[in-house]
Amino acid sequence: MQKNTAFTRLIFILVAILSLVAGVMSYQFLFAPKEMQLIRTFGEPRAIAPFEGKTHTGETFNQENFIGNWSIVFFGFTTCPDVCPTAMSNINQVMQQLPENIAKSTQVVMVSVDPERDTLERLNKYVPAFNKDFIGINAGLEETRKLTESIGVTFYKIPGHDDPDNYLVEHTARWFIIDPLGRRYALLTPDEVLPGEDLVGTVARDYEILREQSEF
Repeated sequence: MQKNTAFTRLIFILVAILSLVAGVMSYQFLFAPKEMQLIRTFGEPRAIAPFEGKTHTGETFNQENFIGNWSIVFFGFTTCPDVCPTAMSNINQVMQQLPENIAKSTQVVMVSVDPERDTLERLNKYVPAFNKDFIGINAGLEETRKLTESIGVTFYKIPGHDDPDNYLVEHTARWFIIDPLGRRYALLTPDEVLPGEDLVGTVARDYEILREQSEF
């Protein structure tokens, strides 16, 4: 009789321990902060320095236009042979995968790092081809440098061999995320995605997590 009682007590204790472990694991799964794979937040968000440019439709665009919405910002140029069109296409696909409320409160901005050749007319043909809601910016060389230095972007010309006007522009290929207070908030490096992984799906998931965990 005593053996049966001891055995029953042991079973009860084991069941209680297993229930406790299962409860802790369930809590961690349901409530633990989700981790982002590609998007990295800056330790201290930094305000964007004043600058002024024009959108591809001719409207003024400056640091104030980043306030009130989240922004995904990419720096590129219209004659870029591969990196820029790939990035613009990927960002468009990310936007298509986001929940409607998150997508609607996000503006996508491509800032030209080749303002000498990227006229508003050229930007007007290039940027909306990826998404009609995307915004192309030409701020001129001096104003563009103000913005790139504020965000942490480098760019420079690579002269052509035969024709000095037939140059490329080396530039940072990262995507930057600016928060509704107009601050440099996060960034991602597309090259960090592992071979075989879904870049678009990973970024869309990360961006949702970022928005869920932000104070806005």
